[in-house]
Amino acid sequence: MSSVKEVHLRPLFQNDLETIVRWNNDKEVECFMDGPQPQTMDECLQWYNECQTAKNHRLFALENSDGELLGEVELDHISWRRREAELRIRIGEKEQWGKGYGRAALISLLRMAFDNMDLVRVYLRVYKFNIRAIRCYERVGFHKQALLCRQNDPEWQPLLLMDIRRERFDLLHPKPYFPGNKHKIIPGEG
Repeated sequence: MSSVKEVHLRPLFQNDLETIVRWNNDKEVECFMDGPQPQTMDECLQWYNECQTAKNHRLFALENSDGELLGEVELDHISWRRREAELRIRIGEKEQWGKGYGRAALISLLRMAFDNMDLVRVYLRVYKFNIRAIRCYERVGFHKQALLCRQNDPEWQPLLLMDIRRERFDLLHPKPYFPGNKHKIIPGEG
């Protein structure tokens, strides 16, 4: 089991989009994403602008302690009334896969979602074949809820629906999670 790494979550900035486009065009990275991703800078800029103005969407860049952009994490479909959101995460730098950054980012984002945003449930969808991600989600405390399949579509891959509730997260990851406050959310500019 990999150790928990130091990560920083910060707003995703427009100057990060070139890296996002690179990840979106890398078949090894893109194959784990559900749905089409922006393939060009113009498409990515449109996606970015939509995310920035959406009231039910929060988008963050994931950096290591050296400030290197490793991935992105999102809370989407935020329902303020039901106090829940869908989580998406991607470590785009393949050489960083399996090193604990995803787990650290999940813990940081969930702490923010539950404590700062007052959510009570966070869910995600993950391809059933993505065993590494599923193990990571389970180590953080997510439970499998359902298997999503589509009839008569041989191209479509089954997805697992997983979720975690605030009470379970708080039991598994009491505050502060890590001595020395290693999980930081860096406030962004404007």
